[in-house]
Amino acid sequence: MRKLILAFAALVVLLVSCDKEDKPLVITQGDYPVKEYYLERDPKVNVWGAGMDFVHAECQLDETDLDYKYMELEDEFPYDVKFYVVKSYYYDTYGDLKIEGCPAMLLSSETKICKLGEGVDYFNSLTSITEEMTAQLVTDPVIDFEQFKNETTGFYERAPLFVALDQCAIGQKFRSNILVIPEGKTEQEVQPVYLVKTSEGAYVKFMVKEFKPAKPKEKQTLVRWQVVSE
Repeated sequence: MRKLILAFAALVVLLVSCDKEDKPLVITQGDYPVKEYYLERDPKVNVWGAGMDFVHAECQLDETDLDYKYMELEDEFPYDVKFYVVKSYYYDTYGDLKIEGCPAMLLSSETKICKLGEGVDYFNSLTSITEEMTAQLVTDPVIDFEQFKNETTGFYERAPLFVALDQCAIGQKFRSNILVIPEGKTEQEVQPVYLVKTSEGAYVKFMVKEFKPAKPKEKQTLVRWQVVSE
């Protein structure tokens, strides 16, 4: 009888253990502020990229001093996502040289990301992270911009550069002249919302809220993010 009771107890423990293992991990959002910033889109101002560091040990997350930085050519700023703009060129149907800004969002080598939804409302409603979401996280390919640079013009060849950026998780997908905005919708309703896993292992939700705002902010891009979990 005693052996039977012990066997039954062991079975209960096993079933409880299996039940705990089967339950998916859910990370609930902590009490972190929503942050929004206008980043310069003019490559004369934003020369080497605006690096965004979502979680930093040097200050509290409700402070803003270390959230982003306009980087130098040689810079050790530990960004998670970088807003980088270069001038690209192409020839029109008449053979004339045309210059076009080419803004993109690029990840650091230690950052992972995935798209979860669209729009500010979805951003606001996203308050928990599941294993199914984190399983979608990917890294970005490394892009050597110099291979697309034309030494004669000093600009970057648009067509192959666009192909390379299309392989990135964000790349140029936020640009209002690339983003498909259905009739009756606004840009803020369809801008992609991303889950970011930082090099520290923190989870952050991130989006471009407005690519090209109205004057006097027309040369800037508005980004929005919020830490979910450190």
